[in-house]
Amino acid sequence: MQRNQWAIARRYFPFVRPHLPLTAAIVGIGILQLGASLVTPWMTKIIIDHILVRRDGTWTLGQAMALLGGSFALGIVLQFIRGLFTASLWVRTVRDLRSRLYRHLQTLSPGYYDSRQAGAVASRITSDVEGAQRLISGGALQLVVDALIVVFAGIMVLYLHWKLALLCLAILPLYYLTFRKFNGRIRGAWREVHARMEKLSGDAVERLSGVRIVQAFGREEAERQRFEAQSGDHTEEARKAFFLSNVFGRMNQAYSEAGKWLIWFAGALFVLQGELTIGGLVAFQAYLGQLYGPIYRFSELNVTIQTALAHIERIFEVLDTEPEIRSKPDALPVTSCHGDIRFENVAFGYRSGEEDELHEVLHDITFHARPGQVVALVGPSGAGKSTLVQLLPRFYDPLRGRILIDGTDLRDYRLDEIRGQMAVVLQDNTLFSGTVYENIAYGRPEASMEEIRAAAAAANAHGFISEWEAGYDTLVGERGLRLSGGQKQRIAIARALLKDPRILILDEATSALDAESEALVTGALEELMRGRTTIIIAHRLATVVRADQILVMDRGGIVDRGTHQELLQRSGLYRELYEKQLQAMKAEAFSGLPEASPA
Repeated sequence: MQRNQWAIARRYFPFVRPHLPLTAAIVGIGILQLGASLVTPWMTKIIIDHILVRRDGTWTLGQAMALLGGSFALGIVLQFIRGLFTASLWVRTVRDLRSRLYRHLQTLSPGYYDSRQAGAVASRITSDVEGAQRLISGGALQLVVDALIVVFAGIMVLYLHWKLALLCLAILPLYYLTFRKFNGRIRGAWREVHARMEKLSGDAVERLSGVRIVQAFGREEAERQRFEAQSGDHTEEARKAFFLSNVFGRMNQAYSEAGKWLIWFAGALFVLQGELTIGGLVAFQAYLGQLYGPIYRFSELNVTIQTALAHIERIFEVLDTEPEIRSKPDALPVTSCHGDIRFENVAFGYRSGEEDELHEVLHDITFHARPGQVVALVGPSGAGKSTLVQLLPRFYDPLRGRILIDGTDLRDYRLDEIRGQMAVVLQDNTLFSGTVYENIAYGRPEASMEEIRAAAAAANAHGFISEWEAGYDTLVGERGLRLSGGQKQRIAIARALLKDPRILILDEATSALDAESEALVTGALEELMRGRTTIIIAHRLATVVRADQILVMDRGGIVDRGTHQELLQRSGLYRELYEKQLQAMKAEAFSGLPEASPA
């Protein structure tokens, strides 16, 4: 392997190190198999020369066949044991690598996932991890055993007839030159195949998860064509990779067959000249097969190794990505949290575009929320409200300024502990595939059934849960698709209640609900907000009229602040938004009245 390939393989070695005893056992069994395989050609020579031709009584046919049969049986048993050990090594290293990769993915901030498809990320955990393991189980271990076979088979052909041995060894430089020419190209080709498959998988997962939208807009044919185009791109890259691999393999096969033909021809001449026995020639050819076999097999092993290295490179692309958000080495524990929140001149922006330009979306955000207060964020779409609340659980860090919790910079706390003091209820909450019980208990898996029922009751969810046949063991489906919007929201509120946070973030928690569901959810939210510092984003201004403080946002900044009555008395953006919503509500109510009959 080339220098950079060795570097990749060395980085992968720590995942194999815990399993070195098992790895050594596999190699050891391979060496025993080698010993058994070396017996067969030599016994063939004895049978032909001493039993069939000379009949010199040195060996009986029974002795020779017993030893030959024993070597066959031993080879089969050893291969069976080696197969079991190799499978065990495969599953263990896959488990360890997959676990390490998943743990690392969980440390990466939401910004990492903002620019990547879920299916593409998932492919690193699934296909890339399994492909990487072939470096050891399907490549390196076999390479070690094959190298030993080449050494010992080489010794045997030199012992049988050194002139023929030198003749067959003269072909070896052709293998090396071919390897140098194709090695890098094969790895690059397979890396491109994996990249196309990642894109294909990512798009497929995204489209299938949104199949209702696809069908509702009648886009099935367009999506089929899109998928087939991407599948065609992947197929073309795979064809190129297979072609290179096939050319490499057939060239090595040609060298091997040419070597065998040459040895048969030259060997026959040596037999006619009396320099070699017939049994010696047959044994020489058998050992030559063992010598050329690994060399020929190396073309396939090299494809396996290059493919595995391409998978490993993609895995380390993820592992080399440093988390943007992490706890400091000397981070403070959260011994208690009162929920005092202070933003001081906070600015934030995203990087985007090919030139990685910074686009500032929040600037000079300053406000103070005292423990137990409700602070509402209102403003037109795109004002920066949702971005602001994502800074509070440290999904992102500010570019400038600081956020204080109980007088301490948010970045000085242990990340997991400060997040443990917060709960989030969104407009479209994620419920995980599983039972209602598991989803409510997600933030507190150790909670008792009584505590879960109490949280559900406080969230106005216990009633409809109890009506289901399976109750709290009802499966919610992927992302909660079996539930209505109102039911999902109330289960999400129960989940937040059970966690008992000191700080609550509500992001458009009722805006997508009908009037009946909104009334039930609003009641649950009032219970959830009691005694907790709450930051609430609301599209419907009627839900924020009782907030202790309302921050009016526009174009990334706070343009006004005050209570509902204070803001209405001022002629500003809040009053404008409020009056527009009142007019819309009146128009909606009027449109629902029956039309007057003509006189």
